[in-house]
Amino acid sequence: MDLYDHKHEYLKEKNVPLLMEYILQNIVTDLPKDPMKYIGELMERDVSPNIIIAGPPASGKGTQCEAIARRFGVVHISTGELIRSEVSAGTEEGRELEEYMESGELVPDCLVTKLLFRRLQQSDVRQRGWLLDGFPRSSSQVAELEKNLINPHIFIILNLPDEAVYARIENRLTDPFTGKVYNLLSNPPPKNNKELCERLVRRADDNREAVARRLEVYREEISHLTRHYGSVMHVIDGAQPVQKVTQDVLEAIDRRRLVR
Repeated sequence: MDLYDHKHEYLKEKNVPLLMEYILQNIVTDLPKDPMKYIGELMERDVSPNIIIAGPPASGKGTQCEAIARRFGVVHISTGELIRSEVSAGTEEGRELEEYMESGELVPDCLVTKLLFRRLQQSDVRQRGWLLDGFPRSSSQVAELEKNLINPHIFIILNLPDEAVYARIENRLTDPFTGKVYNLLSNPPPKNNKELCERLVRRADDNREAVARRLEVYREEISHLTRHYGSVMHVIDGAQPVQKVTQDVLEAIDRRRLVR
């Protein structure tokens, strides 16, 4: 190994590029009067992880997001939840979002990113870090994040073969009250909770044709993300038992954390 390779390995092992990006992002956000003093104080704080997770339908993202948030204390941000919350609040933006949803049109990137950036600036997210689920999905969305110096410390992909996706979806049920997803084979609902079991429903689009279309969309989306986030990407075998998937996910994040 020559000197250049040795230095490159050192920078990678110590997460130095990530550290520099973290410092720059905070400086640009806070615009401190005394940058040197600010950096010194910044280095005394704990660095919360920023994570993006992706995977095909039924890959177990919801389960892994719960485990990640529980372990690292990050704020789980789902753009779908942000949109639904804004619609429920009845704001002017919410009414505009509702019009797109009712017409079946895609919500424009500018509206989604506006909601997301507002959430990312809130104090709990800045203190605890974030876990993005369902965003970004396209090169334009990635570009918006990068333009605002919002980049993940780690990008996790839950990989799952198509046939496994079909098999899982055929056994998938959703709680309409909470949105929690169960699988009759790998993650069944508690049998002693009769009220829960009776209200579980199957999604209208959980059929083979609809899933095939969603897989095509996913493959196009993930190709954009892997090109942009390849250097921080970790692919996890989502076909493993749930506990093993969780173990692999948490270990991958641990390796990318900035810790003193």
